[in-house]
Amino acid sequence: MGRSKLLALSILLVSIVSSLVSTHLSMLALQPKLMVIEWILERVNGEATANAIPSEDDSMVNPSYKLLPFRWKVTAKFWINPSNKYGFSADSVVKAITAAAVTWDEQTSFQVFQYMGVTARSAGRYDGYNVVSWGSYRAGVIAVTYIWYTGDTVIETDTRLNKLYKWSLSGEPDRMDVQNIMTHEFGHWCGLDDLYDDKDYWLTMYGYASLGETYKRTLGLGDILGLQAVYGK
Repeated sequence: MGRSKLLALSILLVSIVSSLVSTHLSMLALQPKLMVIEWILERVNGEATANAIPSEDDSMVNPSYKLLPFRWKVTAKFWINPSNKYGFSADSVVKAITAAAVTWDEQTSFQVFQYMGVTARSAGRYDGYNVVSWGSYRAGVIAVTYIWYTGDTVIETDTRLNKLYKWSLSGEPDRMDVQNIMTHEFGHWCGLDDLYDDKDYWLTMYGYASLGETYKRTLGLGDILGLQAVYGK
């Protein structure tokens, strides 16, 4: 083979390799990243804290909020897997969870959520479906929200309620309340992050929860301001 043909072949091979590398890098860039947000149980009584927890609900005058670095830019269509070991009817589960979504949608003109129906799919899998379901998870975590995103855009979100715990649809004192927990978790879907300062105790996006708690079913001023900072009034 002549020198000119070898040179041409070398150039062709370099071009092919460069193209393959470029394609691979482009595909990697398109692969979504994953953020996992765990919501943990209330801290142990008596644990030292930096600030005093307000003794009365001050949520409607507290403007605190914190945003995640990404958000849904289209309506988040979601499905519910109502299967549970607590004896709840599917309709009751759907009612509690969709009520939590409506709580956010009522505070902005943008339609953040759209309920699509029940499913047998499980939360926590990147499969093109935004799913809420019960599932196994480690002790100490009430619920976990999975957020797949590219850049500043969310492309899929799931929430798994930890079946390790007892759950309620009516705020029973020794159980986790589904609507209460899901209102908080849907806040993450909206693009809001957890708050951990004691002064923010009464806001829905406060990062701890406890058995029997129901006050997070309704949004506080900071929760609403955070939502509207993302989606407008």
